[in-house]
Amino acid sequence: MLKYLIFITLLLNGFLTKANTIEIRYHAPNATYVKMIWGINYWKLAENKPAGTTIQDKVMHSPMVKEGDDYVLKLDVPDSCTIEYLFQFAEKTALFKANVDFTDHNQLANERFYQRTIIGNTVIRISPDVDKLKPTKHISLLKYSVLCFLMISTLALFLFIAEKFFIKKAIAPLNPRALFFSIPIALLTILIIIRVMTIDELGRFLAAPLLSLPLLLKACLQDFIYTTILTVLFGVLFFIKKNNPRPILWTFAGFAIISIAIAIANIKITALLGRPFNYRWLYYSDFLMSSDASRAISDNIDKSYLFAYLVMILAAIPLVWLIYRLLSQRPVITVTFLILVFSTACITQTNLSVDEGKKENPVIYFISSLFQQNGLSGIYNKNVNIDQFARKNKNVLEPQYASAFKNSSIKNVIIFVLESAAAEYITPYNSIYQATPFLDSIKHSAVLFDAAYAHAPATNKSMVSLLCSSYPYLSYKSITAEKPGIKWPSISSELKKAGYRTSFFNSGDNRFQGADSFLKYRDIDEIKDFRQNACNVPIFSDPQYANENLEGITDACLPTVFFDWIKKDHSTPFFSMMWTYQTHYPYYSISKRINFNTNNELKERYLNALHDADKTLRELVEGLKKRDLLNSTLIVVLGDHGEAFGQHGQTSHAGGIFEENLRIPLIFINKQLFNGEHLTKVAGISDVAPTIFSILEKPIPNEWQGENLFSKNRREKVYFFTPYSDWLFGCREGDYKFIYNATTNTSYLYNLKTDPHEAVNIASEQPKYTEKLSSDLNSWIQYQIQHVNSYLK
Repeated sequence: MLKYLIFITLLLNGFLTKANTIEIRYHAPNATYVKMIWGINYWKLAENKPAGTTIQDKVMHSPMVKEGDDYVLKLDVPDSCTIEYLFQFAEKTALFKANVDFTDHNQLANERFYQRTIIGNTVIRISPDVDKLKPTKHISLLKYSVLCFLMISTLALFLFIAEKFFIKKAIAPLNPRALFFSIPIALLTILIIIRVMTIDELGRFLAAPLLSLPLLLKACLQDFIYTTILTVLFGVLFFIKKNNPRPILWTFAGFAIISIAIAIANIKITALLGRPFNYRWLYYSDFLMSSDASRAISDNIDKSYLFAYLVMILAAIPLVWLIYRLLSQRPVITVTFLILVFSTACITQTNLSVDEGKKENPVIYFISSLFQQNGLSGIYNKNVNIDQFARKNKNVLEPQYASAFKNSSIKNVIIFVLESAAAEYITPYNSIYQATPFLDSIKHSAVLFDAAYAHAPATNKSMVSLLCSSYPYLSYKSITAEKPGIKWPSISSELKKAGYRTSFFNSGDNRFQGADSFLKYRDIDEIKDFRQNACNVPIFSDPQYANENLEGITDACLPTVFFDWIKKDHSTPFFSMMWTYQTHYPYYSISKRINFNTNNELKERYLNALHDADKTLRELVEGLKKRDLLNSTLIVVLGDHGEAFGQHGQTSHAGGIFEENLRIPLIFINKQLFNGEHLTKVAGISDVAPTIFSILEKPIPNEWQGENLFSKNRREKVYFFTPYSDWLFGCREGDYKFIYNATTNTSYLYNLKTDPHEAVNIASEQPKYTEKLSSDLNSWIQYQIQHVNSYLK
C-alpha cells in the first residue's frame, strides 16, 4: 500500500510541477544576430537553459536560431510561471555598412521589458517596428569625429579643385561679411553633428538619416537660439567695427570653437547626469574638488575622447571655408538652400522623441542654472497644509518594545555608516549579492527596516539628517558648507549633556563641503578622518587628483582608532559615529578580489569594497565582545544613500530618487532587544536619532523632525528630494512611491509591491491618489522651506 501511495504522490508531484515548452519567434529579417535576455518569476534563473545560454548580471542570455525571417528560441519552463524577457539584435546599415545594435525591451508599449504568464505549451510571436526602436551607438566619438572631418574636408577639397581647375575663377579678395556669416552657420552645423551623439541617436542617424533629420533638428532648437544670440551680439560689434572687422571675426571664431568644445564635453556629461553640467553639480562637487562629479566624468573621458575634441574642432575649419566660398560665390542660392532644408525638416512630423534633458544647449543651461535656487519657480505653490508637519505626535511605544527598552542594560551607541550603500546590495535584504556575509550572520540579533530611505542621495545632506534628525535643506546648497553652526540639537550634543563621551571617525576626508566645520559645532570630543591615520596603512589616492581632497584609507582602520579612544575612559558611556570610505566611487578594495558574477566592472569593484566594509564591521563587533561591551552597546548600521549602476540610465548617486538612489539598509543590532525582525514600516534617516533616544529612554528634543520608529503614533510617510540634475521631489507611503519632477512638471506614481524596479508609471491610472500625494508633497515642500529658512536667518 505504501508503495502505491509513494507512486501516486510522485505522479501528482510531476503533474503539478510539469514543464511547458514554449517557442518564441522574433521577426527580424535583416538582423545579423538576435539574443534574448530573460528570467522567470521576476528574473530568477530557470533550471532548464537552452544551449549557449550564459549568465550575466544574474540574468540569462540565450542566442536565438535563425529560421527564415524569424529568430527562434525554445524554452522549457514551469507551468503558470511568469517569464520576463527582452531582445538584443544587430542590423547592418546601408550607410557605411556598419552594424547597428538594438535593444527591444517593449519600449513601444512604454514598458521596461516583455512579460507573459505561461499556461500550457504556446508560441509567442513578436514583430518589432525597427524604425521606432532606438539603436545604440556602434562607433566611438573619435571615429565619428574623424568621419565628419573627412566628409567636410572632402567637400571643401572638391570645391577647391572645381574652382581651381575647372571653373578657373580667380580667388576674390576676402569678403568680411561672407566670412562673418560663415562662422555661425558652421558653428550651428557642428552643434547639430554633436547633437546626434548627445541625444544618443547615432545608430538611427547612420541607419536612416532622412528619418532622423526632423527629430535631430527639433532637438537643436536651443542650439539655434544660442547661435542666433551670438550672431546678433557679434553682428552689432561687426557693424560698429566694420572698418577693422578682423578682431571681431577672430573673437567670434574663438567663441565658436569654445562652444564646440563645451558641447563635445557635455556628450558624456549628459549621458551620466541626464542633463548638461550645471552650477548645482559644480557646487555639489565642491567646485570639482570631489569625486562625485569630476572623477566620475573624467574617468569616462579617455585620451581618444580628448583627441575627438580636437578633430571635431578642426572639422569646423574646412566647414567655415566651404560655407565662406559658397556665400561669396552664390549667396542667395546657398542661403535659400539652407533655409529650405532646415524648414522642411522642422515641419516634418515624426513619432520619435528625445529626452528633454538631451535637448539643452550646455551654455544656456549652465547660465540659467546660476539663477535657479530651489527649482520650484512657482510651479508647486498650490494651497498647502503645513500645520500637519509642525504638529508633534506623541511617542507611544509598542508594548513588546516598551518592556524590552525599559529592562535593557544598553548604555553605549555606535552608528556605523556604510558609504553609498543601497539596500539591494546588502545580503540580509537581498541574498543574490553575498557581499556582506557577517552582517547576514548577525541579523538574528537585529531588527531590519525594509523600507528605509535617505532624504537626499548626497552624503553631507544625510550627515545633517542623521545627526540632527532633520529633513534636508531644499537647495543644491549644503548646511555643512553654508551654515555649519546652525542651532539644531544633535545626537552628540544631547548625549554630551547626559554625560556621554562622543566621537566621529571617518576613513575619508571631513573637509568635503565643510563637514569638518559642521562637526565642530556638534559637541563631539574627538573628530578624526584619514589625515590622522593611526594605522600606518596606505592612502587611497589617484595621481590625477593629487591636489584635491579625495583621499581616504582602508575602513579597517576604524575599529583601531575607535578602540584606542574608548580605552582612555572605561567608566563613561560613549557615543561614536563611524563613516566608511571604500564604497565611495571609484570603489577601493584591499582584499583578494571576489568574483560576484555581475558582468559589470564598476559593480564588481563596489561589491568588493562593500565586502571589506563588512569585515570592518566584524572586527568592530568582535572587539566589543572581547571587551565585554557588546551587550551594553546599541549598534546602528545604515547607508547614507544608495548607488546606481545603470538601473534607470544613471550611475553613482545624487542624480535621481529611484530606489537604487535612496533605499538604504537600516539595522539596529543588540541581542537583548531584537530577534531578527523585518519591519515593513516606512522609515527615513531623520528617524534614527529619536529611535535611539527612545531605546535609551531619554527625552527627544522638540526641534527634531524625525519620529521614533517603534512608536505606534508615528507618521507613515517619508519625503525626499534631489536638486543636482532635475529638481526632483518625492514621498513613500505604504506600497506607493510618488515622484514629482519640478523641472519638467511631470508626476510619477509607482506601486513598489508589484513594480519594485519602478518601471511602470501608474499616475494616470490613479489620478485621485496621485493628486492626494501631490498635495501632501507640496505641503511638505512649503513647510520645509519655511522651517529651514527660520534657522538660516
